[in-house]
This record gives sequence, structure tokens and C-alpha cells, in this order.
Amino acid sequence: MNAAPGVNGVCRFDSMGCDVVVGGATAAECGTVQRLFAHRDRIFSRFVPGSELNRVNEGAGRVTLVSVEFAAMVELALTAADQTQGMVDPTLGRALEAAGYDRDFAAVRDDPRPAGPAAPSSLDGLRLRGRVLELPAGTALDLNGVVKAQTVDDALALLAGPGYVSAGGDVASRGGLSVALPGGERVELVFGGLATSGSDRRRWRRAGTLQHHLIDPRSGRPARSPWAQVTVCGAACLSADIAAKAAFLLGDEGPDWLDDHGLPGRFRTADGATLTNQSWRQSLREHACI
Repeated sequence: MNAAPGVNGVCRFDSMGCDVVVGGATAAECGTVQRLFAHRDRIFSRFVPGSELNRVNEGAGRVTLVSVEFAAMVELALTAADQTQGMVDPTLGRALEAAGYDRDFAAVRDDPRPAGPAAPSSLDGLRLRGRVLELPAGTALDLNGVVKAQTVDDALALLAGPGYVSAGGDVASRGGLSVALPGGERVELVFGGLATSGSDRRRWRRAGTLQHHLIDPRSGRPARSPWAQVTVCGAACLSADIAAKAAFLLGDEGPDWLDDHGLPGRFRTADGATLTNQSWRQSLREHACI
């Protein structure tokens, strides 16, 4: 879909397997944002033949010289892993494939065959020295979460004035925005980012067993979490996205983990019950999110 300015400077296009919405952009800015998303998708998608990500994964077990842009995203992913004690892990591409997420999500279907063998983390063997990447044999990187969230933040920086960028529900805003939350509530995002991670949308079945895209690095299988969705507010979309994934994967420990890091979080269970952590309630009282 081509980007085009709409009412009040809103434009919309498809990229990275999701709907991207940009508000407050001129026609030129919207075109620049669309090109940024397309450029990153060509580099980092698992589903684009010849992408740099696929070339790197094909070279697993060998030292590879990567582009400056690729190295920067790997560095962000390694920082995310360090900040979350390894819960947000870029080395789970094989686990996603084993679960059945081996093509663009629009083409993923329920499959009578069982899931493939578990593929736990190989983070300890991943090394990056400048542009030199060492990826353990048998490992496949998946950088989609970091890339999408960072691209949302970078896209917002391309707008000259107040505005917002949303990709698959992950949002960065400058100037205030009313954002719909899972379950029908809304929150005012004054500035920064808001991200939701959950197992309720990207899900399918293998041999009758439910699968989803949030992999527990400890088991190499889709995580068993009490939460259907976790929404986190942060200083940027990237920090919110990293924290939302970690809180989902940490399960019952998620709300306290977010509080320990001073991050507002909202948790929903499969039956629609909602829980917010102390930081979320405090933030709403003081700032209407952040």
C-alpha cells in the first residue's frame, strides 16, 4: 500500500507485516518514513529472500562481516538481552521456525504436523566486535522486535513537529496522543512510547497445540505466561517494547520486575481480567502515562 497523507496529516501503509500509521506528517515526511520502513524490512526480514539477516543466518558457524546498520541493530538486541537478563533474546529464530512461524505471518496456517524440536537460546555464543559477527552454528537471529520498535522511534524523529508513529500497535508520540488499550480502555500518551506484547494475535496450532511468537529462551518453546497481553509505557517505543516482552515472558514476576525498573505496566489475562502495577497507577495520577 502506498503512503498518502490523509485527514489531519495522517498516512497509512503496510510494512514489516503490520499496519503502519503516521500522524502529523507532511506528504514528504510520510514518504520518507515509508522508505525507512521498507529499507529496514529489506535488511532485517526473515521473509525477504536475500536479506542481510538471511545471509547472516546462512553463514552461522562462520565469522561474518556485517553492515554498519546491521551491527547497530545487533548491538541494540544484545543490550536488550543484558537489560532483561536474557529474556529478550535475538538468537531464537530457529525456535520460531520450529513452532511454525517460518513464513510471513499472513501465510501461517494451522498445521496437523507437530512442532519441530525445541531450540533454546544460544546467546552465550553470539559475539559482535565492531562489524565482525560470530554466530554459533545452528543459530538463526530474529531481530524483528528490536528493528520494528527502533524504526518507529527513528521515524518519529523524521517529523518536524508534533506527531506519532504506530506500527502493529507499538507507538511513539511527541505532543500527546490518546491510545486505545486492549480491552477497550484508553490512555493519554504525553510523550515517549507505548508497546503491547502478547500471545493473542500471532497464534496458530501445530498438531492441535497452540503456538505463538513469544519464545521463552529457557525452553526454546512458545512461552507459557498467565498474561494474554502486556502493555508498557517507556521513554521510547524501543524501551517499552523490550520491557513488555520481558514482562510477558517473566509471567507472575512481570509486574514487580517492571516496578523495579520504574516502568508502568498493564497486564490482561485471557479471560479479560486487568492488572496494573504500581508504576502504571502512579504514572496515570501524575502524567497520564508518561
